[in-house]
Amino acid sequence: MKKTFTVWTAAATLALVASSSAVGQTPRTGRLMREKLTHAQRLLEAITTSNHALLEREATALARITESPDWWVLRSPEFRGHSDRFLKITNDLAQSARDRDLDSAATQYASLTTTCYQCHKYVKDSRIARELSRPDAIR
Repeated sequence: MKKTFTVWTAAATLALVASSSAVGQTPRTGRLMREKLTHAQRLLEAITTSNHALLEREATALARITESPDWWVLRSPEFRGHSDRFLKITNDLAQSARDRDLDSAATQYASLTTTCYQCHKYVKDSRIARELSRPDAIR
């Protein structure tokens, strides 16, 4: 089970990296996504090494990212929903660290990577749709 979890999270992390380079990303959002990825990788480290202090610190750091103006470049209701889910999961991860509940943290980490992937997919698909709707788009 642990091996499957590790393989799945590694694949999800790669998906985050790949989707963070989507067309139209600004340098500021790119830096923010790299920071987010670093914290997410440290979360995995904390869970797999049973480091509760690191888990709480990294979950809190991830939650703080949503306070950046660069986070809110998109102002759609869909993006707001993705952000709300992301923030809830990061707060739940921090609580799991305080409760010393690594099983819960592992489940929440999987939810976090899924939420990140879904948001990145939404942003990518929105950009593609916007590009295709331009009058000068090749059809």
